[in-house]
Amino acid sequence: MKSQETKFEFVYNEIKQCILDGQIPHGNALPSSRMYCEQFHVSRYTINRVFEALRAEGLVDIQPRLAPIVVSKKDTCSSSNIVLEILKQKESILQVYQTFALILPSLIVFALQGCDVEIMPHYKQAMKALRLGYTAGGWRPPSKLGYEILRIGGNSLFSELYSTFGLYNKLAFFTEECTYFSKHFSQEAVSVANVIPDVLKDDDPHIKYNLLSNMYQKLTEFIENTLNYLSEATPKCYSQTGLRFSWNPMRGQDYCYSKIVDDLNLKIGLGEYSVGMFLPYEKQLAHQYEVSISTVRKALSELEQRGFIKTLNGKGTIVIEPDDTKLHQLALNSGYVEKALRYLHALQLMVLIIRPAALAAAPQFTKEELDELADRFTSSDSIYLSDILKAIMRNTTLEPLYVILSETNHLLEWGHHFAYYPSKKHTLSHLNKQVILALQRLREGNADSFADGIADCYRYNLSRMKKHMVEKHKFYYVANIRVPEKY
Repeated sequence: MKSQETKFEFVYNEIKQCILDGQIPHGNALPSSRMYCEQFHVSRYTINRVFEALRAEGLVDIQPRLAPIVVSKKDTCSSSNIVLEILKQKESILQVYQTFALILPSLIVFALQGCDVEIMPHYKQAMKALRLGYTAGGWRPPSKLGYEILRIGGNSLFSELYSTFGLYNKLAFFTEECTYFSKHFSQEAVSVANVIPDVLKDDDPHIKYNLLSNMYQKLTEFIENTLNYLSEATPKCYSQTGLRFSWNPMRGQDYCYSKIVDDLNLKIGLGEYSVGMFLPYEKQLAHQYEVSISTVRKALSELEQRGFIKTLNGKGTIVIEPDDTKLHQLALNSGYVEKALRYLHALQLMVLIIRPAALAAAPQFTKEELDELADRFTSSDSIYLSDILKAIMRNTTLEPLYVILSETNHLLEWGHHFAYYPSKKHTLSHLNKQVILALQRLREGNADSFADGIADCYRYNLSRMKKHMVEKHKFYYVANIRVPEKY
């Protein structure tokens, strides 16, 4: 099993990348340690260690009682070398913009519901910057406003995705160093400046969604045109060495034993290890997951606490019928509560991103693949929603979108003990019927209806799981989680 990045390493790499990409310009102060603690869900001690590491590398200057100041200058190599580095990443950069043009409108519209944007700290600065245009750093206030909007939406995954977008989009280069982009995009600055206030003030989510979609599509087109221009004006760059898009929603907390817990939890939920069956021996599991026996034991201990397995002295570990009373006890555990909340946030995110993802993937499905799916749905071990999601991901041509879908789905694996155990047959039956209907719409060539149907499945799951956690397990803190509307 791949070694997990520590919390310190994760935070350090993200902040360092922000500095190197020019998101925090030379001479500007870093956000406060308190803000970083909230953003990354880590202690002040970890943030202070990160600041010290950045100082030791010569990236920031630290004075007593003051926020660290960025002192690193951008790469001093020639402008031609900078362009070559950008062109090496041409395809990956473009895919980042294409991906976020698909998913950001849904996230922003949802976050804006019931939100008073005008009182936000960066609202006035953003409006002023939009009037003046995106050049010379004028893009930063609107970007900060976008982050704030997503942050107050109540789902930390939204703002985390937005921050990740900023790590890969190279917007500082395009707006501040690329004269072609600045010249041509500035001609559209007025129209963009009009879009944002309209989006913030309009009450109709459909109008907001369409306005934002058009705006992000325009931005993506300008990025593509700029990259094509640079390719034509620059000696050919044959190698594509761009950074592979990465998003880790666990933020340095996805320890090896948690991966084992989620995987075994999934296999038990799907019936691969059914009630009465013994799990492989600890040594076998350690070899399978490439971890130590102590890590395996820690994972098995958590599953036993959940009431899914029982260790029998001298015999091994047997799968038992899930014990709901165990979940009541776990509700008192802050770590478990945090994971439950993360699970519902992942469901909320999936509701919002699966429709555009399914719509984009629909044209890639072949008749043979559709026939195979239909055959697959006749199998007793098939969870139709899981199978259709895997099919959508296989037909997703944008690597960043694939990563986001994959990581979101990984978060959902944690909740299979809520959704997919034998006692939840009604839920499975309902979802299976919905998936079959959605597949039929796709076979008929109705991609919109197909995408709507899959989104409805996750919407139903979110609504039901939220109700289940509140009524049965007394997880009252999830009552305020909103179920996204259709738009």
